[in-house]
Amino acid sequence: MIPRLFLIVIISQTWNLDAQPAIYWEPEIIVANGSSYGNTRPRIALTAGNNPVVIWGKGSTSELFTARWNGSAFDIPVGILPLNVESYLSSWTGPDIDAKGDTVVVVFKAMPLEGGHILTVRSTDGGITWSDTIRADSHNNGGVVWLPSLAMDENGNPSVIYMAHDPVWSLPRYVVSHSSDQGMTFQNEMNIANTIPEEACDCCPAEYVIQGNQHALLFRNNESNIRDIFAVYSDDDGVSYSSFENVDQLNWNITSCPSTGPDGIFNNGNLLSVYASRASGSYRVYVSETATNPTLNYSSSTMMSPPTNANGVQNYPRIDGQNDTIVMVWQESETSNYEIFASFTTTGNVNELLNSKNMVNVLTTGAQTNPDILYADGQIHVLYQDSPTGSVVYRRGTISALGLNEDELSEGSFYPNPTLTGTFVLDTPSATFELYDLYGNLVPYDRLDLSDKTIIRVASKGIFYLHLKKESETKVMKVISL
Repeated sequence: MIPRLFLIVIISQTWNLDAQPAIYWEPEIIVANGSSYGNTRPRIALTAGNNPVVIWGKGSTSELFTARWNGSAFDIPVGILPLNVESYLSSWTGPDIDAKGDTVVVVFKAMPLEGGHILTVRSTDGGITWSDTIRADSHNNGGVVWLPSLAMDENGNPSVIYMAHDPVWSLPRYVVSHSSDQGMTFQNEMNIANTIPEEACDCCPAEYVIQGNQHALLFRNNESNIRDIFAVYSDDDGVSYSSFENVDQLNWNITSCPSTGPDGIFNNGNLLSVYASRASGSYRVYVSETATNPTLNYSSSTMMSPPTNANGVQNYPRIDGQNDTIVMVWQESETSNYEIFASFTTTGNVNELLNSKNMVNVLTTGAQTNPDILYADGQIHVLYQDSPTGSVVYRRGTISALGLNEDELSEGSFYPNPTLTGTFVLDTPSATFELYDLYGNLVPYDRLDLSDKTIIRVASKGIFYLHLKKESETKVMKVISL
């Protein structure tokens, strides 16, 4: 017997052979209840099998929590700080995380602000269990260390960067400490940016980028209030740093502290850097390209498509990618409320990022801020902070090779959608159609033709596209079997 089915609104598309690939987003998922666990500045890493593991903080208690993806949802969050250890947290700085295989390392700044060290915790089982804290900094001159970040190489060895000060908050600079034993110990800090004029912006977080034997520190400099982004480069696995370059060259002059820093990736012989700047008069997001062979050589910077409202602002961009696929995410407001936007290209052409801008969050009440993004094997993983719920929100998208553009079809053509039984009803009897997965592969199904409808049963679960042939055109409907 065919199960009783209920009508709901569907998402639909029109097939266009000339269309560009698009991102198809799955439903938003709440990582954890915000009232219990907080949502301050979340970050994401991918463990073996591209399973997400997430880190964030609870501002009211300075606790840190992690949660792992279990295939259908996130596990109950786990607190990773020992008793009497607190993390420094803010909307613009907090813990960082990276993973290779099932080795995961989290870095954070321990309180108090003056006197607290840069500490890490590590997991070797994909984020199920965590070690005690491990000191990553070797700063011993009585100054302050804070604003940490990290990246891991292909062998699972983390490099931790942080800002170091001499006593009384003097001489701000970024240093790096490497590990050669997967984060069990850290070497003495290396001052790798001391040849750059003036000093680091003393309230702007930095990032570290690793690919193969290429390493780069990206940070905001402060040269007589010019706050450009600089990169320091190594091509010998962080043993030495042979060159540096100003990678934005916008000459943003600001006498106060912007509290926003860069992110970056190595991609096809270039260092791609993303950052926010108010050099144009309003906060805008930029992506720059800098050649890396044999030394850094700045090429160009491109402003992302700005808000429609000239008074709108953009901030906190993040970037990731593999080969010719590049993905970006940032927060943007037309007026007062921030939303999360993403862009992508599958050709390596940075200019294509301008034409693929789309909103990630579904609910637009309140502010959605502080995004993070990762890309692996055709899927985009986005994380952000949601103010209405006070929670961390995760959303996964797939870059589809089908090239579908959104269009309207009559509601109720295909239902229920999503389905929990694998059974759909198509209100067109004896229709001619095919079912495809996100990569354009045919999906097998069973069908039953009735006088007024067609019943379809799909054995597998996932997101599919039903190509319904109607006269000279093909309508494509997105359907989900849970």
